[in-house]
Amino acid sequence: MNIHQRLLGAAVLLVLGLPGWAAAQGGASSTATGISRLMNPSISLNTLLLGQTSRDIKTHDANQINLQEMEIQFSSIVDPFWTADLIVAMHPEHAHEGEEAGTHYAVDVEKAIVEYRGMPRGFGLRVGKDFLNFGKQIPLHTHNFAFVKAPVGISAFVGDHGLTETGVDLAWNVPLPWWAELNVYATSATAVIFDGTSRDLAYGGRLSNLWDTSANSTLEFGLSALTGPGAVHEMDGPSGRWNMYGADLTWKWISGTTTGGPALYLTNEILLPDPEHKEGDPLGFYSHLQYRFGRQWWLGLGASVARDAEPEHDHDVAEVHGLRTIRQVKANVTLAPSEFSAIRLGMHYDEEEDGDFQDLGAYLQVNFTIGSHPAHAY
Repeated sequence: MNIHQRLLGAAVLLVLGLPGWAAAQGGASSTATGISRLMNPSISLNTLLLGQTSRDIKTHDANQINLQEMEIQFSSIVDPFWTADLIVAMHPEHAHEGEEAGTHYAVDVEKAIVEYRGMPRGFGLRVGKDFLNFGKQIPLHTHNFAFVKAPVGISAFVGDHGLTETGVDLAWNVPLPWWAELNVYATSATAVIFDGTSRDLAYGGRLSNLWDTSANSTLEFGLSALTGPGAVHEMDGPSGRWNMYGADLTWKWISGTTTGGPALYLTNEILLPDPEHKEGDPLGFYSHLQYRFGRQWWLGLGASVARDAEPEHDHDVAEVHGLRTIRQVKANVTLAPSEFSAIRLGMHYDEEEDGDFQDLGAYLQVNFTIGSHPAHAY
């Protein structure tokens, strides 16, 4: 090879290498500002649009098209020791007397946690604000619900949006022949079920167990407990502890022969509130079945009951006094082209035992996500 060929080869390598070098430099900083973007978090935005109508409830809230909820999430590695997640949600506020529904929006910080990455011997540590690790339904964000709204067996006791508190969560992978995790946590007590003015904390725990029942299926069994300062009652004044216990059983099967083939999820959960004044014999229960019958199609069936629930914990039932029992059945069909979008058409029927309340409703929900959205719990 003569000198001219060597010079020509060096020139070609230099030209081919310049774009990669320039891209690397551009990725590290902005040419306009000189500010590095390498440490920017992953950002995603989830939006739920909801149209709904009711045969029996004549309010605007139950018959409208509106933004159901919007979440923006930031996820990042803070440093070699911590990762962080932040979720800010916006949703319509319940209309007050004299206000038009859907004209006011509430902004809530649903999640703001850091997780330590260097815990020894199967331990994990999370600090910050998040949904309490109780059962299967309460930790879910709205766009992860099997149906448009939480089952009445849950929402009648803890509200529409679950329980979010700020505190410390310690996890431990229990050394058993199967996968098992124990979570214990101590948090603030600001939710509607607690006395928000009390200095006492809320404490809880959950034991999750997971078994492989076949090459394509798993069975999960969980036990949960929660205790905190009881809410203040106008008639009775300050009260004692508010306790709640729960158990859940989830079976999942996914076809191992075809990508996007048949799948079946069955979730059952029971909730046993132990109110501070021992009113009635409260119990919440739901059973959800989800079946994928086509590559992009899901069928959902659900049933739920709330026994001896208190009216103030359920926004869907107004002007009802005393404890009551509500039964609920629902069904939906979902078209989910990908994990970033879904269209859901469904209906539900609620009725109060020994009462005048009933509600037959239908809805259409559009769910879409923009950006890099982290995976959710299994």
